[in-house]
Amino acid sequence: MITDDFNKKKKYLNYISYILIVGIIIVALMGSLNYFKNRENDIINDETLNGEKYSYTVKFILNGASSIEKEMVSCTTNGNSCKVHLPKATRDNGVVLGYSYTMDSKTADYFMNMDININSNITLYVISYKVNTLDIKKNELDYVEDSSLSCYAYNRNEKCSVRLPSFNKIGYEVRGYSTTPNSLTGIFFPKEYYEIKSDTTLYPIYNISARHEIINVKKFIIVNGSTIEIEKNCPDTIANKYLNYLNDIKDNAPYLLFGNKITFLGDKAFNNIWGEKYVGMNFGPRKLRAFDIRCSNTVLNDYYGTMVHELGHSWDYFYSLKMGNNITSSADIINLFNKYKNMSNRPFRDYSYSNVYEFFADMGKYYYFKYTKKASEYINISYPNDIKKVMEKYICIAKNDYNEEKCK
Repeated sequence: MITDDFNKKKKYLNYISYILIVGIIIVALMGSLNYFKNRENDIINDETLNGEKYSYTVKFILNGASSIEKEMVSCTTNGNSCKVHLPKATRDNGVVLGYSYTMDSKTADYFMNMDININSNITLYVISYKVNTLDIKKNELDYVEDSSLSCYAYNRNEKCSVRLPSFNKIGYEVRGYSTTPNSLTGIFFPKEYYEIKSDTTLYPIYNISARHEIINVKKFIIVNGSTIEIEKNCPDTIANKYLNYLNDIKDNAPYLLFGNKITFLGDKAFNNIWGEKYVGMNFGPRKLRAFDIRCSNTVLNDYYGTMVHELGHSWDYFYSLKMGNNITSSADIINLFNKYKNMSNRPFRDYSYSNVYEFFADMGKYYYFKYTKKASEYINISYPNDIKKVMEKYICIAKNDYNEEKCK
């Protein structure tokens, strides 16, 4: 009897032990499942198990903008990254494009009201611009290349630059632009870059201060940005021949035509203004030299050569608008002039050595007809290699928009 009771108790205890073991196993399995499930969620949510929280901040720099809703935004995460909302920024009289990591950027990496993820502290710059406009007072002009120009002043910049247009008043000398309408000569000149901080007006200046008379013009045209006027007593046959010369120059040496003014004057008008002994005359503001050429059938004169020579003078002065000084102010030109002036066997005509300006103009003329246009009467003329090398340097600079670095 005692043995039976003992066996029954033993079986009962074994059963209880079995139930406990099974329960422990089930609890362990459940715990493992929950661990891996939670671990999966951790991985999906990019979180770690160490429980640490990280705060990241975006700092904003106005960079020329006027205001911003928040100068700083932050977020907190248990993991590697968190999300922030980019605020709205404004620029007075301007446009905000967004935000960039780079202060001088003109494009945005992010836009306003955009949500981005960050995993470190960063600084973003507001990218913005305003538009500055230049108006040309064109009331009595016969031609202006563009009467309204605009440019974009980005970020911290208030100023930006526009390239001043060519203009013409028929029969008058073109003198450039001024900030006041009553100036006798311009302060700024066509093809020059003009910096504006706000909406601005410039006044074209024209008068008869060099010729002392208004030219009676029968026709004016534009060739490569330069204005050509034909006086009423210039025969059409000669005018057309001269226009062919200019078209040749436009094709072969376009750097000689840059917005300057050229007038074909009949013999009578030319004699009245400049006298009988000249064929061409260069005149006008330092940075905007014009020239008149005698419109004549006299066969003794090389009018094509005169045209290239006079354009060389104009280019010499135009160079100072781009580079600060005339070509003829450069040491290499002055050295060449002094070297060949003192030689008995000089390469060009005697007139070339009357001064450095005539020397340079003939450097250009002789080069044009020997190497560019290749006229038969110039082919066998001696053109020293040191002069050729210097001439080609300045041609290279002009052809590369006056960038000296491309011509070394």
